Amino acid sequence: MAVVQRHHDVLIQRLARHSRSYRDPVEQIPWDDLDAARPWLPDHLLSLYGLPEFGHLQSEEKLRLSQVEFVSFCELGLWLEALFIQRLGSHSLQNLYGDAHSYHYQLHELREEVGHSLMFLELQQRARLPFMTPPGQRPSLARWFARFAPEASVAFWSTILIGENVPDQMSRQIFADKTLPAAVLAITQLHMREEARHMAFARITIQRRSRHLGRWEKWMLSPLLREVMRQFLQTAFFPGPAVYAAAGLGHPHLLARRVRLNMERINLMQRCAEPSREFLCSQGFQI
Repeated sequence: MAVVQRHHDVLIQRLARHSRSYRDPVEQIPWDDLDAARPWLPDHLLSLYGLPEFGHLQSEEKLRLSQVEFVSFCELGLWLEALFIQRLGSHSLQNLYGDAHSYHYQLHELREEVGHSLMFLELQQRARLPFMTPPGQRPSLARWFARFAPEASVAFWSTILIGENVPDQMSRQIFADKTLPAAVLAITQLHMREEARHMAFARITIQRRSRHLGRWEKWMLSPLLREVMRQFLQTAFFPGPAVYAAAGLGHPHLLARRVRLNMERINLMQRCAEPSREFLCSQGFQI
């Protein structure tokens, strides 16, 4: 166990070193290039892509939908950051005495998550869009785990990993399209770069704490983690009617129902979920 602890401390210290050169994200984004005349998401990442309704959209409607869905994607990030900031800020002080290296790194992570939140809020204000998904419409079990699962538990850090890794897979596909505005690419790249460290910390923590769980404990926890992932995927990939209404599309409730049966969207969701599933399965969970 002493060898495991030393290895853990070395990795955490390395993450903390990489977090030292902090710059305000809001100041790093070329906001003037947030071009309202260009799409902010590629067509294949739009929720209606693959449905007959997508082919019926006018070019102006596709343009507006791409911008609204990118802001909605960042609003999901804002909700996740808020949960994490609230939890980490209220509980991490106890780690100062139990795990000083983790406490040091988590302060870096808190600073970065606050910066991401400010960046997402700036985007929303510049896009002149309202909040489109109230917290009450977000997944209840994921909210409960993020708020109440013991901070030292595998359940808590598995929930955090799912909430970070799934959107990161989407971000990679956004960033691959270099025709998007520089501001969109900068927001995506900055978030990906810093979330990579956050996901590394979550994986290290899950690996370390999974060692203390028996086979039956993992078997009992697995259905809960599967449900957390299911609920999170639903909120991440299937927008509510307010998103389509904000884009100016007719019949927003019908579109929200149609998207849930869109095989293009379902396949995209499954691809983005696979890395999280594979990792948690490697730790003995049935996801």
